[in-house]
Amino acid sequence: MKYELLQLPLFEGVDEQEMERLFDEIIFQTKSFGTGSLVVSQGEECNRLMILTEGVVKGEMVGADGRSLKIEDLQAPTVLAPAFIFGKRNHYPVNIISYEEAKFVVIHKAELMKLFLSNATVLQNFLGMISSRAQFLSEKLRFHSFKSLKAKLAFYLLDEAGGRTQFKLKYSQNELAELFGVARPSVGRAFMQLQSEGVIDVRYRQVQIIDSSKLSEAYSE
Repeated sequence: MKYELLQLPLFEGVDEQEMERLFDEIIFQTKSFGTGSLVVSQGEECNRLMILTEGVVKGEMVGADGRSLKIEDLQAPTVLAPAFIFGKRNHYPVNIISYEEAKFVVIHKAELMKLFLSNATVLQNFLGMISSRAQFLSEKLRFHSFKSLKAKLAFYLLDEAGGRTQFKLKYSQNELAELFGVARPSVGRAFMQLQSEGVIDVRYRQVQIIDSSKLSEAYSE
């Protein structure tokens, strides 16, 4: 288990011998959750670091109207909500739900502080993770600021393309509808609109960007 954690950005630059020493000096737990289990609840106190070592989970936010909006999928190995554990308002912002059996290493705050004090590299990595997370959330807020579904989809496609003109979508239209917080037919219509305008060509999950300038204009409208 300790060697699996070496794959995490949190332990980048830490060798196996040092990892053994670090985990011999702290108290930690291992936990497992079955398929479809609620791992943490939105609003629950974030007083420990939860490291996903096996499986895939999703972050899902529930609004005041009871509607759910999927924020992202998280695949092992990764860390849940690192930016919240030391904040004044340290509560999980979303529900975390397992897609399949998920296993975690859990380190409570006091033990995590021991870990940081024992190894400056781990502390520096943790601060880097928080900075990266802040950048991700900034992009997420920008995404949800778009007024139209067409603009959201255009922004999403350009982000997924990463400079390529052809790529395969990670998600089905049903999953994209969940991600965007809309009905499935609406996503289909947005794809058809961009395709009819000659901006993209979509065949199953294969996307070809025909006119990247027009796609950029679509999320600037």
